[in-house]
Amino acid sequence: MRIELVRVTHKRTRTWQLFLRTLTLPILAALTPSSIEVKITDERAESIDYESDADLIGLTFLTADAHRAYRIADEFRKRGKSVVMGGPHASILPEEAIRHADSVVIGEAELVWKDLLQDFQKGSLKKFYQSKTPVKMEDLPLPRRNLVKCKGFTTIEMVETSRGCPFNCDFCYMPTLFGRSYRSRPIEDVIKEIKTLKKDHLAFADDNLVGNPDYAKNLFKKLIPLRKKWFGNFSLARANDTQLLKLAAQSGCIRMGLGFESVSQNSLNGVNKGFNKVKRYEEIIKKIHDQGITIIGYFMFGFDKDDVSIFPRTVEFIEKSLIDRPIFFILTPIPKTGLYQRLLLEERIGLTETGLM
Repeated sequence: MRIELVRVTHKRTRTWQLFLRTLTLPILAALTPSSIEVKITDERAESIDYESDADLIGLTFLTADAHRAYRIADEFRKRGKSVVMGGPHASILPEEAIRHADSVVIGEAELVWKDLLQDFQKGSLKKFYQSKTPVKMEDLPLPRRNLVKCKGFTTIEMVETSRGCPFNCDFCYMPTLFGRSYRSRPIEDVIKEIKTLKKDHLAFADDNLVGNPDYAKNLFKKLIPLRKKWFGNFSLARANDTQLLKLAAQSGCIRMGLGFESVSQNSLNGVNKGFNKVKRYEEIIKKIHDQGITIIGYFMFGFDKDDVSIFPRTVEFIEKSLIDRPIFFILTPIPKTGLYQRLLLEERIGLTETGLM
């Protein structure tokens, strides 16, 4: 039996050469019985071959990629292939996804993956698979990274230390998928995995690497002897911890991602992210820069409480505080998030196939 696992990307671009190797599909590949041949296609680096000899096609995708994922699934099914879908969007809107698939995995796939494969081989594939319990982080296998081909790119390996986030921001899908639980891997497992990586640089895949500050500090202490250079996403609610920042720098942190989201406190309060304190932004940025760590700053536009002044105010803040690399997003009501539910109740958005108007 052969399966092909595809990471769907709606827009393929080669404007830069850095490639963060995905983890989800290599982990599923590691959980696949050795009798089954696995191929992974990441659309960021490879084109899809619709003449694939795989018996089963697996697609994972975000909401932004949903339209493309459905077109891909429809094309494979026209050719007689069975298709299973998973990932954040399919998990949030499984009844929508199943219209384009033979089966949908809701939430984490690790605990149901072998059952799904066995059912497929027996010809009794179920419409939906959903684990009754969260994945135990200590049970995660080493990902089969070698299956993700990224020729022509500078590859950065990703490592996962945790899942979930203790916060509940209205625009984020994490609480919808995982609740407010925050689960961490045993630090010895993380260190063991990092030791298998040949390159000196890595990135942590966690949405919030410092959701548990004590865990993060212990992890950073264990990282110091490995002499790696790394990037990770931090919460501003934790980034004011001087000891945490010092340990991060000592352990090799060279770049940190921070979700500022807005320079308007009213806008932050309106989406349940009032723990970001705008008045402390510059102080926190200076602390981070003093440790020799550069900052990727994430900003959103489109909050209800914004007016046109938000644009020059944001630019002025970025220039004054010397944020090294700002990245901008449009506030988007991802299906089933608090923001989406509120806008739906206010009749400000309508339902379409991807839950967005």
